[in-house]
Amino acid sequence: MSEQRGTEISYLKDKRQRLLDELHSDEHYGATETIAYGEHDPFEAPVCACERCGTTPVMTKVQDRPARWLMVDSDCGHQAKQARRRPWEATLAWNMVNLNSYDYRDLPLFGLASLSPGDARERLVSIRTNLELRRKITGLSRVIGQRTREIEVPGKTYQERLDAYLQYCLWGLRLTKRAMLADDGY
Repeated sequence: MSEQRGTEISYLKDKRQRLLDELHSDEHYGATETIAYGEHDPFEAPVCACERCGTTPVMTKVQDRPARWLMVDSDCGHQAKQARRRPWEATLAWNMVNLNSYDYRDLPLFGLASLSPGDARERLVSIRTNLELRRKITGLSRVIGQRTREIEVPGKTYQERLDAYLQYCLWGLRLTKRAMLADDGY
């Protein structure tokens, strides 16, 4: 192993350890409301109605290799701006711009049903911070594990599940913001 590569691996290990220390710190634990997201599979997302015409869009494969997916409303032609690698990503991307037909309290994750918009937003902010930290650790662990075999390489499904939870969380944050603006009369 070259000296430069060894230095890079040392840097990655140090960075991973700092993130693990942060994840396991009392401060982070105290600031994270919950890591119990619920029983719902984050790869199964409900589909919001189109804000332009009110119909339900259709999942469309727009490219074969590599596969790309897009939600398209066949009635009015409305679609998300960018095709996604996975169907769940395409669905959540669609939902992020078609917020009017969905309420944050109906999200099948994060236990938001009984919370006010402000309390739900606060919970989601803490969950987002936790998920982003876990994603960084997972990414570093994958690189270190693949290069050195010193640690177990996290599975791609685990990493994808964190991504799905994070996208749900971001959608929830947009929904709570919309609800807060509605409560303020905007």
